[in-house]
Amino acid sequence: MNNEQEIIEGTTEFVREALKGHDSGHGWLHIERVVRLALHIHEREKRGNRFIIELGALMHDIGDHKFALHDGPAEIRRVLTGFGIDREVIEEVVSINEYISFSKGYHTVAASPELEIVQDADRLDAMGAIGIARAFNYGGFRGNEIYDPRERLSDPPLLSATRKNSISTVHHFYDKLLLLKDLMNTDTGKKLAEERHEFMIRYLEQFFREWNSGIE
Repeated sequence: MNNEQEIIEGTTEFVREALKGHDSGHGWLHIERVVRLALHIHEREKRGNRFIIELGALMHDIGDHKFALHDGPAEIRRVLTGFGIDREVIEEVVSINEYISFSKGYHTVAASPELEIVQDADRLDAMGAIGIARAFNYGGFRGNEIYDPRERLSDPPLLSATRKNSISTVHHFYDKLLLLKDLMNTDTGKKLAEERHEFMIRYLEQFFREWNSGIE
């Protein structure tokens, strides 16, 4: 199999099956959104290899440590080798999978244009209205508190204050989500992140007004 569209279709089928154990915020529909965002950024930025970007976006959550159903790089190599893809392309897709996550920090590797674009797309899907919905969906999936007022918030958010596991879903905003705007790689990603970031700020302001029963 060497037709790019056939490879994308075969990869899509594999990813749909592989993500069945994920919560809905990290399932197939998340992958679809990240693919659309990544291709949109690619078209605007005129950078990177479109085929690698699409494969990387499709495969970026294989082996996600939150679910640990697969060894991501090994699975990617197995599947893409079976499609007859060049080794160089496979290793680019593996690199995206290995270094896309927020937990890897700022500069883990000399990022390729493909990694930068897919990383921006994944981070954008963790922001704004969809990001809020995903955060609370995953918090419920894990049985986390919505908010624990006994624990201090990192406000303003600072990367040095991030925790591996947030105390509550609202704490997760301060541990991760509010940091994403300043971690975007591309000009297109930065522009899209601004609106989503501001929406999260407004949401949190309303959340705390309601938490305090509207008392100023």
